[in-house]
Parts: sequence; structure tokens; C-alpha cells
Amino acid sequence: MAQACTGERRLRLRVRTDRKEDRISALPNSLLEHIISFIPTKVAIATSILSKRWKPIWRSQMNLDLDDKSFPDTFAFHQFFNSFITMRDNTLPILSFHLTSRHGIYSNHHLYDFVYPAVTRGVETLIIDLCHRNTLPSIVLTTKTLSVLKLKRIKLNNDFQSVDLPSLKVLHLEYVTFKGLSYLHKLLSGCPILQELNCSDLIMHMHTMMPPLGFAISNLVRATLYGKTYIGLEWLHNVEHLNMYAYRMPPTIHGVFHNLTHLELMFIFDDLGLYGTFQWSWLIKLLQNTPNLQTLIIYDLYKQSFLIQEEWEEPEIVPECLLSRLTKCSLTNNRLIHSQLPFAKYIMQNSRLLNTIRIRTAESLDTNTKLQMLIELSSCPRISPTSKLFFV
Repeated sequence: MAQACTGERRLRLRVRTDRKEDRISALPNSLLEHIISFIPTKVAIATSILSKRWKPIWRSQMNLDLDDKSFPDTFAFHQFFNSFITMRDNTLPILSFHLTSRHGIYSNHHLYDFVYPAVTRGVETLIIDLCHRNTLPSIVLTTKTLSVLKLKRIKLNNDFQSVDLPSLKVLHLEYVTFKGLSYLHKLLSGCPILQELNCSDLIMHMHTMMPPLGFAISNLVRATLYGKTYIGLEWLHNVEHLNMYAYRMPPTIHGVFHNLTHLELMFIFDDLGLYGTFQWSWLIKLLQNTPNLQTLIIYDLYKQSFLIQEEWEEPEIVPECLLSRLTKCSLTNNRLIHSQLPFAKYIMQNSRLLNTIRIRTAESLDTNTKLQMLIELSSCPRISPTSKLFFV
């Protein structure tokens, strides 16, 4: 009787195991392909040992993620890529191509070999992140299907004849080297429907002639500028959402930003004593040039607490955005009671539609100073009957 029970348990276990195996083999190809699309290409190939059903799946992958961190050197990585491209079903497009290299690509010719299969098969998203600054193949700049382009640590200083990216909507540039400002202008001019621009720490070999003052990215919705970007604010006249990190001196303000509704400013300064020689007058001028601004967020990041800051002077004319648009204001890392506190009070006294104002003080402030700020802000009259003060 005991032997019969044991045999029955083994049969049940075998049935359960078979069922688990059937769950994998019974998955439709579309679902398997979707699962594999979330893992690196090398790992996707390794899944072929799981089931015979999985073997042809990776060959039809249209989203490629290549990273050389698990390869001993660039040569092995290049060999793997050549083998993969040879075995892949090349009748299918490559919709997304992400190339990350920490060993380094030997030459510009080798980088071309990596990029060419993607740009000739209808790639829509192209991400290149290198450890050395190889030159971007010019063929990338005329890829009609490209919608998202993200470049990190690469050069665009070759004499490319033209830029024609009619489908590009998202452009991220980080530590990208240009031969001159005219090359950056040529790149942006070749993206007629660009909606999102993210630039960080760009490098210029030569300061060539400035682009014409009338140049603007006409369809831009979002922009993030960090560090030295060489991007003139006049290029962003149509932007709606702007994150700007100002290092030492902020950019010159030209024209009116009629579409700007969300503005985030981060002031980053070193210990050279340059902080505060401009801040409030520059900020008020910017507010006067953003009549439809609804959200204002300001971060102050600086190393020295004793730096002298420009004293607050109340402007003669209240910016239009305060009178008719601003609903949210946030001030972070406040520590200078004689300048930042009056600005906060000015916002509360003049913003007719203000819903919330958030004040986050610097951790270095003592308790008595924080209490004094809270008392002053709490007793400050607010023109908006619905405004709420959040003080931390």
C-alpha cells in the first residue's frame, strides 16, 4: 500500500514538472520576444538553452542592447557582434540599438561597423555610450527613421556635409565634443520636429561664428541644460518645460518665452566668490520674460555659506506671470535670510493665483534662524486666498 502511495506521489510530481515545462514551451513567440526585449542581447542569446522553442527567438530581436563589460576586450566584443549580426534574421528591422563600451572602440571604422546594421534597418532609437570619444559616423545624421538619439562621450567634429533627421523628437548630448558652435547649430537645424533636448557638459574645440539671432528650435517642448552647453536661451523661445543648471554666470536673456509654463533653476557655484553678483536681477528679468509661467522651482547649491549675495530689491513692475499665471513656487536650500526670504515674501504678496509655496531651508541653518523665517513667512500677507505655505 505504501509503495502504491509513493508511486502516485511520484506521478503527481512528474505531472507538475511537465506542466511547468509546458508553460514555457506553450508561450507564443510574440510574448517570448517581448520578454527577451528587456534583457541585454548577450543574455538573450543564452536563453536558447532553456528550450528548443527559444532558439529562433533571439534571431528575430528588433531591440538590441550591447555592452562590452562582460567581454575580456574590444576584439572579443567585436567578434561576438559580427557573429550575432550574421546569424540574426536580417529581413527584420532593428527598432532600438543601445551600444555601451567601457573597453573602447578601436577606431572610427569599427564604430561604423557597429552602427551601420541599425541605421540601415530602420532604427528608431539609437543610444551610444562610449568611454573614449570616437567620431560619430555621419550616416547617423541622415537616418530618416531615427526618433530618439542619445550620445555620450563621442565626437561630432568631423566635416559632416548635412544633417537630415526628419523624425527625431528626442536628442540627448552628454560630454559630446564639437569642432565648433556652428556644428552644434547645424545639428539642431537638421531636427525640424525636435521636442526634447537634453545637453550636459558639451565641449567645443573652437569658438566659431555664432548662429544667427533669429534661430530657434520651433517645436521644442522640454529642455534640460546642465553645465557648459553653449545653448543660447534665444534658441529655446518655444520651450514649455525648462530645467536649467546655471554654473557661475547664467546665460543672457533675449526675447520673450510665451510658451514656458514650468521652470526649474539650479544655481551651482564654487568657492571662487562669484555667487550672488547677479542672481536676483537676472531672475526677475527672466520672470518678466515668461508671462505664462505656472510653476517656478529654484535650488541653490553652493559650497560656502559666507558668500556675499546680491541684496534683494523689489522690482518696480510686477512680472505678468505673478499677476495672472503662477500657481506653484518651491525654494530649496534657503539660507540667506536677507535676500532669499524677501523674495519668498514677494512671491506670496504678488502671486494672485498661487496655490502652494514650499520653502525648504538649508540643513546648516540653526533652529533660531529657521524659527525666525517661519514666523515672518507665516505672518506675511498673501494676495491669493487659496495659497498654502509648506515650510521645512
